[in-house]
Amino acid sequence: MATRSWEVCAAETLTCPSAIHLPDALDRVTALSPWRDWETERLYIEGGPVMHAATRAHLIQNVDINGAFLYCGAAKLRAGFGPQQLTHRHAAPRRNLPEAHLVSDWAGSHYFGLFLRASLPMELLPDAAENMISLPTKDYTHEAGYRKILERPRPPCVTAARVNRLILYNDFGHNPSKAARYAELRAALRRNLGGIAPQGKTGVYLKRGTTGERRRLANESQVEATLTALGFDIVEPAALDARTIAQRLLDAPIVVSVEGSHLSHAIYSIAEGGTLLVLQPPDRFAMAFKEFTNRGGLNFAFTVGHAAPDGFTVNPDDIKRTLDLLS
Repeated sequence: MATRSWEVCAAETLTCPSAIHLPDALDRVTALSPWRDWETERLYIEGGPVMHAATRAHLIQNVDINGAFLYCGAAKLRAGFGPQQLTHRHAAPRRNLPEAHLVSDWAGSHYFGLFLRASLPMELLPDAAENMISLPTKDYTHEAGYRKILERPRPPCVTAARVNRLILYNDFGHNPSKAARYAELRAALRRNLGGIAPQGKTGVYLKRGTTGERRRLANESQVEATLTALGFDIVEPAALDARTIAQRLLDAPIVVSVEGSHLSHAIYSIAEGGTLLVLQPPDRFAMAFKEFTNRGGLNFAFTVGHAAPDGFTVNPDDIKRTLDLLS
């Protein structure tokens, strides 16, 4: 559909380090996340050359925006959050935009973790600085707070428009441009938090809570007691505002948490060279955040839990043994 496509940042191949884990951890994996595959996971577990895809821009002419959908001739793309539209005719008057750069996408408009680590960096693309727009996004509790401390005011949300020249971006690769934008957001967060981290912190345990896909850690109280005894702070994002979450996580050398998109709370706050220690459900194993740690100069460790009637459990001794590997 593109009249013209061009490269914003070239692809790059780098050797990624292996993930840190106990020798028997993988023996307990029974299934992957539905979004993942073993070929990718093995590479991230074992280490090796990884190709970070290019960021590309695409110019599409004469696009209609209606709610969460883009229409161009007979083509339709769901690029925001909202119900299916039976027609692209507009009940309300629509705007006419000569040119616009769309800096939101389907994934970031539906999942808060992807909003933080994918949509927000897209807003820093130099080419998109002028005429930036977004489509409707799910109402995220922490979006406004993070936008304030990351210095990212929300782009205008457009729900009814004809755009003569709409630029769309493929920006999923963790290439040098993405790395630079992550660094810019990490610097903005530190400017707004005063750059002073709490002292004497061993690490943070980040509670998943009941949001998102169900991944219940059945013995969480036991895990929390173990980590508290080791000097970890227990942070529950669902009970806190964005600024408090970021301050409690600021420069944490280790962040421990159940696998899931809530780990994105840590990506701009974790210490340089820090470690994510991910507690993996045995039936939903995923290395998604290894892609981020590879590019960000961070370490990635994991342990795998045991199936339980109402979720899964993690042996506290496995956590302590994995923490020992970090040192």
